[in-house]
Amino acid sequence: MKTKHKIIFAVAGLMALASWIIAIYYWSKLPAVIPTHFGISGAADGWADKSIFSVFLLPALNTVMLAMFIFLYHKPQYSDMPTTMWLTTLDDKQKDHAFSLIRSMMAGMSIWIGVLFLYITYGSNVSAIDSGYKLSTWFMLVLIGAMLIWLAFWAIKVYRTTKEAVAVMNKKRKK
Repeated sequence: MKTKHKIIFAVAGLMALASWIIAIYYWSKLPAVIPTHFGISGAADGWADKSIFSVFLLPALNTVMLAMFIFLYHKPQYSDMPTTMWLTTLDDKQKDHAFSLIRSMMAGMSIWIGVLFLYITYGSNVSAIDSGYKLSTWFMLVLIGAMLIWLAFWAIKVYRTTKEAVAVMNKKRKK
């Protein structure tokens, strides 16, 4: 694993840990009914009884997704990108380059997901105590938009890289 990716995954791990700490910290302070859904305005519009499931679901999902990104980092061939089928036809050097791109995408996504889940975990706990608190619509839109742009950028980059590599290999085979 590259050093920069280790640092990125460590930061994502700290964000997952922070979401657990927030959920544990607020557990005793939460009322019997807590918000579980937020509308486009950022205000809570769905409620449920306080339970271990409802309070710790977001930190658990954050942790599971981080584990998934780490797994996909080590096994990029399972990333379910359409171009991964092409990767089986490439030589080792080309395949390693494409896998390196996929690994960078996975490392970055772990940060985006970490920020998203940390923000929602904090916001849902605070809004349970302070009914006037809202999640920021603009922050959520910018964050989700940035995540989608990140995914599109890397998916296109991997697609173009593998498509070019396959084209080069096909030219060599024809000769």
